[in-house]
Amino acid sequence: MDTLIFGGLLATLFALCRESSRTAVLGAWWAVLAAVVLLTAHHVAGGPSLGAGL
Repeated sequence: MDTLIFGGLLATLFALCRESSRTAVLGAWWAVLAAVVLLTAHHVAGGPSLGAGL
């Protein structure tokens, strides 16, 4: 999970450093945010393999 989040943030930083269009940077930022929210929700819920059942 952490690797995906850091990879997304690195891709967003790379887009900023390349001076990409504002749309590309915002799109990357929102994609990373959506991934973080989904992965966090899955992690908090315990996922099927952990059996936490919150």
